[in-house]
Order: sequence, then C-alpha cells, then structure tokens
Amino acid sequence: MPTNEEKYQALLKDLRDLGVYLHGRGEKTHALSQQFAENAKKDASNRDFDINQSRMLDYQHHLWHEIGNLVDKLIKQYE
Repeated sequence: MPTNEEKYQALLKDLRDLGVYLHGRGEKTHALSQQFAENAKKDASNRDFDINQSRMLDYQHHLWHEIGNLVDKLIKQYE
C-alpha cells in the first residue's frame, strides 16, 4: 500500500502531466487557428467560415492555456 508521501508525489506527477497536456492542446489549437486564418486570406469562397473557425480555435487556445496555467499554479502551491 502506498504511503501518503508516495500518493502525494504521484498526484503532483499527474498534475504536471496534465499541465503539459493542456498546454500542448493549446499549442495544437493555436496552430489550427492559424491555418484557418491563412486559408481565409487565400480562398474567398469560404472566408467567413474560415475566419469564424480561426476565432473559435483562438479562443479555445487561450482557454487551454488558462486551464494549464491554473494547474501550474496548483503545482507550485503544493511543491
């Protein structure tokens, strides 16, 4: 049976992994947002759709990072 210290260290590791995942999702979403923004400049036929997708994905990008930053804050608080 794991000790409380082992459980605590495992929880911190899981939080670190979660933070990395969240920031990674933020970066992937940002890259996709940029692709839609670039496509909006090139292809007028779907410009409105591409701009809306880019905005939505950019918003998600910020949310992923905001949640990741909250996880990072928790890690720093309890380390």
